[in-house]
Amino acid sequence: MRKLSRQHRLLAMLTDTDELLVSEAAVLLGVSDDTIRRDLCELEKQGSLHKTHGGAVSINLGGMARTARSILFSEQKKRIGAAAAAAVPAGATLFLDAGSTTLALAEALTVSATVITNSLDIASQIEERSALRLILAGGEWDSRQRLFSGAAARSVLSLYRADIAILGACAVSARGAVTAGEERDADMKRTMINAASEAWLLADHLKFDHVEPHHVADLAQFCRIYSDRSQVGLDVKQSNAEFIIAS
Repeated sequence: MRKLSRQHRLLAMLTDTDELLVSEAAVLLGVSDDTIRRDLCELEKQGSLHKTHGGAVSINLGGMARTARSILFSEQKKRIGAAAAAAVPAGATLFLDAGSTTLALAEALTVSATVITNSLDIASQIEERSALRLILAGGEWDSRQRLFSGAAARSVLSLYRADIAILGACAVSARGAVTAGEERDADMKRTMINAASEAWLLADHLKFDHVEPHHVADLAQFCRIYSDRSQVGLDVKQSNAEFIIAS
């Protein structure tokens, strides 16, 4: 098994259990304890986990750098992005939030659309695609989270109205509150929701049953939720949102 695939497996195992033992992981993956220790050291440097004596524990997803979060469940995020992209109507105007799952949607878009985003990664992905009109909401650059935010970026968003605001999530609580780890990120997400006719949420299963400090919206404000698993116990009774599992 290649190193990158092995590290993805380790992160998946850690996600399911919140704690990982070197000895158990080595047996499951058929490698030495030292190989697992080296993998965990690299993943800790990326901000993906905390090493402990004999293993590792999961960390707060909202506090992770976006580049570190992007390697978690990349295939699932691609499926979520592709499923949402397939539902975008031709000619729509979209707000696209910064994030790895919304980036996957941008990569999968095949229809003509206007894309308004605060994500440099999304802008770089679509800049040469003639079917997509790009508007970049620039402002203060956050290299850790890979996004523009602040008053200048919000002022750009305020000049436009979108058919759909498509957001990622740092966390979704069991009671249905979408939250973010950074205040400026939450501000940008709220601005997009308020200036769009409807909002969609893209969130892999890692994001559910967690809470971050800054409130973005309640699930009642979204008409569609795309994920890779059904979320047992998630309170969507107060929402008319359609829950779509990307297969």
